[in-house]
Amino acid sequence: MRSIIIAISILAQAGCASVQMPGYISRIDHPYERKINGSFEKVVSSTMYILKTKGWKIDSEADPSIYERDDRYDNNGYQNLLIITSARKKYLYLTSTHLNVFIHSIGNTCNVEIRISARNDRMGKEILDALEQEVHG
Repeated sequence: MRSIIIAISILAQAGCASVQMPGYISRIDHPYERKINGSFEKVVSSTMYILKTKGWKIDSEADPSIYERDDRYDNNGYQNLLIITSARKKYLYLTSTHLNVFIHSIGNTCNVEIRISARNDRMGKEILDALEQEVHG
């Protein structure tokens, strides 16, 4: 088991693979993005607030570079955060949905990307609209 973890870590660091971890959603799975003018701290606190008001429980916060390779993670001035939520059960507990929020900031602009485990354009747009309103409100 330890050798598998080491191999995955080496591949991820080399840019050859993404590490699949519980709660992490791949960048190809249902991304919704928006640029928001505001400081990293303001966007992060507003994101946490919006998620909680919309009924999401935050499972963890992490450095996104643990999960995937991206030039923004190479100590070039970007601040980065990944927020992972717990799954929300619906339809008599037959399905569940969870989401990841990636925040990448340089200067006073943040790129916020929401990845939802099941396609839901309305949910992605609602969260981004509410976040933008909270930051600029």
